[in-house]
Amino acid sequence: MLPIYRLLTLLLTPLALIWLHRGKAGTGERGRWRERLGRVPEGSPGRVWLHAASVGEVNAATGLIRALLARGEQIVVSTMTRTGAALCRELFGTDVEHLYLPLDNPPAVRAWLKRVQPRSGLIVETEIWPELYARCKDRNIPLLLVNARISPAAMRRYQRFRPLVGGALSAVTQAMCQTGADAERLVRLGLPETRVRISGNLKFDFERPPGLDERARALRQAWGQRPVWVAGSTRPGEESVLIEAHRRLRHSRPEALLVLAPRHLERLEAVTRLLDGAELEWCRLGDPVDAATEVVLIDRLGVLLEYYAAADAAFVGGSLVPMGGHNLLEPAALAKPVLAGPYLEQQADAARVLANGDGLLVVRDGEELARALADWLGDQGLRQRRGAAAQAAVQAGRGSLQLTLAALEPWLQRDGAGTRPPQGLPD
Repeated sequence: MLPIYRLLTLLLTPLALIWLHRGKAGTGERGRWRERLGRVPEGSPGRVWLHAASVGEVNAATGLIRALLARGEQIVVSTMTRTGAALCRELFGTDVEHLYLPLDNPPAVRAWLKRVQPRSGLIVETEIWPELYARCKDRNIPLLLVNARISPAAMRRYQRFRPLVGGALSAVTQAMCQTGADAERLVRLGLPETRVRISGNLKFDFERPPGLDERARALRQAWGQRPVWVAGSTRPGEESVLIEAHRRLRHSRPEALLVLAPRHLERLEAVTRLLDGAELEWCRLGDPVDAATEVVLIDRLGVLLEYYAAADAAFVGGSLVPMGGHNLLEPAALAKPVLAGPYLEQQADAARVLANGDGLLVVRDGEELARALADWLGDQGLRQRRGAAAQAAVQAGRGSLQLTLAALEPWLQRDGAGTRPPQGLPD
């Protein structure tokens, strides 16, 4: 099956390039499509390569990347999306080198690995690329899955191509899984049980970035004494529901302010049309917020956390529509009561932990959301109890980062037995 896959990836390369780099390129993006073909700067050998596909994976890996930098590691971070690249730049600047992952065809992967020369590869949250995995095996590069998870939906997709997926997983040296269910699914797909361990979810090991509290206080001062809720990482089909819920909420809490953060910035134009159609007074970041402002639209990456920190309550998107949900643990770690829709397949473990601790309320529609917000924003004691419960649930789940670092240790030692120098096939 791998030869057929290789042929298909070669044939689809032009379409993949167009799709990945559609729309207006941001600052510093000009010409970076070449990285998808393996045309990257030649790096010094011995660096640690970490792949975090997009925004969610970059956020999940933040603590791990900082821990590796503190050890003195040189790190190359690859992403698949431009939003992931932008967040990587925002969080780490020049402390890490960012590259786009190559398209999964033979010449692109071969050229990319030859020039990057990683000592080991860390894949965050399980992206299975058959050509990339095969070439890492050929070049004797230890390939490690960290914070690995496979949702039931992803499992169903992978099982359709089990021979191809199983062959790719033969290249994996070690998988550190979020839960026992994730570990069991990887074994069913073909990863030997001896290479699987459970290390928990890195997102529980949340650390407040320096200066976060000061930035949050400044936002509260700008907003005044208004009740504020944040809807973060929203997806198509959700904004209209959230806007209507906010209109309902303002019947009982007319001073309430909504901070709306779409997951993908290329959708801002569509969201602004919804806001204009709802005849709401809204502004973008940086514009003054006065008593008439009903909605603030977040139009850049890397700032959602400070808005969560400044808010009274948080709704986490990707959950009112069947997208599987986004990171519930960030607002919870900041002691914010958390709301989400019923579609939480991608966040099942975190949702279970928070709900059991009374830190998460699942709502089915805009009416339920507006009712819950009216209750929470009108009762400071209830809001604080819910927020404290959410934070306690996150703190109880900490420890994954240390387990992950301990498991990675044999492959992080430059001269240890776990480190194998690249010795791949001739290029």
